[in-house]
Amino acid sequence: ALPIFDMEEGVVNEILQGPMRDLFDSKQLITDVSGSGNNWAVGNKMYGSQYREQIVENLRQTAEHCDCLQCCFVIHSMGGGTGSGLGTSVLNLLEDEFPEVCRFVAAVYPSAE
Repeated sequence: ALPIFDMEEGVVNEILQGPMRDLFDSKQLITDVSGSGNNWAVGNKMYGSQYREQIVENLRQTAEHCDCLQCCFVIHSMGGGTGSGLGTSVLNLLEDEFPEVCRFVAAVYPSAE
């Protein structure tokens, strides 16, 4: 199961009730109620700092289930503060905590619609 980090509780709840709910471990969710208000600095500096230890612990727990951890796949939004700001913070954590592990990133860009 995979960890999921999102500061908008509603988004996480939708995922956990949808068809992909079995992919995620409900014990490895990190969420907040307010989101980042489309502010990169709030997602990166505030939530990234506030939840750093929790995120690192969740990543370590997930890595411990792997026989041979070779890469991390991060999907994050480029719009708003949580996906872009907290996503950048998570990428930095992965580099610090797992320097030998490759990081693949899929960035989701906002739609014009």
